[in-house]
Amino acid sequence: MVGELHKRGYQRLRVMPYMAPSGGFWRCTIGSADLFYRNHGSILREILDPDPDDQAAATVARYSTAQENHYFDWRDAEQDNARSLADKFVRRFQKLSEQGKGFDYSYAGWYLRLLGLAEAGWLPIVLADYAPVVYDRIPLDDFRPEKRELEESEKPILPLPPPGELKQDYIA
Repeated sequence: MVGELHKRGYQRLRVMPYMAPSGGFWRCTIGSADLFYRNHGSILREILDPDPDDQAAATVARYSTAQENHYFDWRDAEQDNARSLADKFVRRFQKLSEQGKGFDYSYAGWYLRLLGLAEAGWLPIVLADYAPVVYDRIPLDDFRPEKRELEESEKPILPLPPPGELKQDYIA
């Protein structure tokens, strides 16, 4: 869906992929580039919107695999593809979509690489309770059921995305 939004001119939208503290669910928070740290372009400053149920006014969108195919708790998204999810996202997350308008070709190109790796079974995880924050690449976990043990040299590498616009650094 984010790749589809990028194609539509919302390239200032970024993702922070991470694991739930339990380690049982993968999560992804979407925010605008100005909320991401300059020394780690995939880590979003913690944002607590005043009314978590008001998606139109929200400045971030949160998804968890615990929601399964009820993306962002939408009960009408079970059969949606990336395009129809993008349509709903722009309509429902109005403020965030407005903040995400604009072009960032460097980030959009980096995101395409992330999508390619995800489609091959590699999930990006920038934060997890079981691992320290890495500042030279995005850690990738292989969640394919048929995965085989790979040599370190066989594992793909995803560099950090371009810096975020938040005028401070992330310190783990």
